[in-house]
Amino acid sequence: MTVQMTKWQIEEWIHDYNFMLREISRLSRILNRVSFGGNSLVAQYGIDAAMPKGSSGISEAEKKQIEYQEKRLKKYQETISFLELVHGFFETEKYRVVYECMLDGMSYRAIAKHLGVSRDTVREMKEEILSIIVQKGQKDHIPQLLKKEKSVV
Repeated sequence: MTVQMTKWQIEEWIHDYNFMLREISRLSRILNRVSFGGNSLVAQYGIDAAMPKGSSGISEAEKKQIEYQEKRLKKYQETISFLELVHGFFETEKYRVVYECMLDGMSYRAIAKHLGVSRDTVREMKEEILSIIVQKGQKDHIPQLLKKEKSVV
């Protein structure tokens, strides 16, 4: 049961690979843009000078949101690095090509056409690829990633 759950999760990560890359880029832009207050060097006169000023720092809600975004960013980065590390797990070039095509989001039909094999063959290769990833990644990487994913989401 655990292996199937892990296979399913790995397949989900592969399917979401491009989404995670885009999300890493988006979250990085957001987190690099956050400023923690700033001083205005322009003098204020009249009604503007008399009005109450907000705090120069960021609120607790904003801090929590930033922490949540940082956790998501770290989770996505670790998952992406794991998926890129997996390339070394495969001994045959065909498995590497099928895996890369899966990461690119290609359909079974497109992969089969690319390799010149049937869709059933691609499905079988995908299952073998997932089994190899589970076997070789079970030692360290997968349990840590699953544990972190459950704590973040």
